[in-house]
Amino acid sequence: MTKVYRRLFPSLKTTGMIAVAGILFLSTALCLAAEPLRVGSSGDYAPFSFRDAAGNLTGFDVDVANRLAADLGRPTVFESFKWPELVARLRQGDFEIAMSGVTQRADRLLNLTFTRPYAVTGAVALIRKSDRQRLPRLAALDRPTVKIAVNAGGHLEQVARRQFPQAQIVTANDNRALPVLLSKGSVDAVVSEEIEARSWGGKNFELLGPFTRDRKAYALARESEETRRQVDDWLADREADGWLDALRRKWLGKSESMKPAQACFEALVAAMDLRLQLMPKVAAVKRRDGLPIRDPKQEEAVLEKVKVSATTAGLDAAAVVELFRVQIEAAVAVEHAAQETAAAELNLADLRASIAGLSQQEIAELGRCSKFWKTANGRKQLRTSLEQGVNASGVSRELVARMAKAVQEVH
Repeated sequence: MTKVYRRLFPSLKTTGMIAVAGILFLSTALCLAAEPLRVGSSGDYAPFSFRDAAGNLTGFDVDVANRLAADLGRPTVFESFKWPELVARLRQGDFEIAMSGVTQRADRLLNLTFTRPYAVTGAVALIRKSDRQRLPRLAALDRPTVKIAVNAGGHLEQVARRQFPQAQIVTANDNRALPVLLSKGSVDAVVSEEIEARSWGGKNFELLGPFTRDRKAYALARESEETRRQVDDWLADREADGWLDALRRKWLGKSESMKPAQACFEALVAAMDLRLQLMPKVAAVKRRDGLPIRDPKQEEAVLEKVKVSATTAGLDAAAVVELFRVQIEAAVAVEHAAQETAAAELNLADLRASIAGLSQQEIAELGRCSKFWKTANGRKQLRTSLEQGVNASGVSRELVARMAKAVQEVH
């Protein structure tokens, strides 16, 4: 059995550690032996999850789900969902985890929790080649006479409405309908993302963009933090042994390959960026409730929790605290830059709980990634990941540089 546990937990070095992990794993596996891993899949989003010519569910995320379930000693059951149903279906327990090219998005964190990302892509608009002169650039699509189709209820519908507010947005209930609508001339353009668009193979289409930078991850109900941590550990091990990257090259293309260092940096930066992406919502609640942007008592409470978590993780607690001080400055900058928006039913305690979850995720990734910035090349790669991956409005290049410097001090 030790060989099996070594395969499941390659990051554990000693026989004693493996034995303890094995006992815990076996206990969990016995409890769940008869319980399948219920995976949510849209089945319409190539190459992540889609139906092949024989009607079988296949794709990158299907392979990952099956491997994850096999390593847990559980069978896999796929549950179909429509994109507008994603949050509600997860919340009501129809499936444990959504594995279908789900995009990490800050507003979803009010109901969901995300694993570390496994791919990075961007939104694009596709037009017919014959329309290249009529629609030479993205700005030409944002006109009342232009019809743009997009999948209903997913991340890209939100992107399309934000990017092209004057255009006629046509929603489709199935991603697979989009290239058909474009080919037939029913619409002038469709909004997709780079990886999916490549899978269509349409020689008569041209891409405009990308105009976003999005991360794909697996989604669970917000209360499933412990399961999310277990899946993160498993994904990190699959990055380390090369299995996940081999799958990326197979399904997503060689251009999407990420070595362990890059994958780790993407995961770290994702947690940092999502924390900042939540800050405009925090600002909206504070304005609604008449609270000041700065709350020194709350900030010190956050830093104290960070110190405890960093110490538990075996990291230099002082360096981690200093990193979070810089991130608090960045958060304040984002809150000050945030536009006036309605806070609706937002609750400050819920937002802080989501931010705390991301802080724990960040600390876990700091522990995994610290070995990679010991070299000059690793430090350069880290800076590039931060510059490309921190997208919150209000964060200056100087703040990003300070975050990069503070990260490098963590060991």
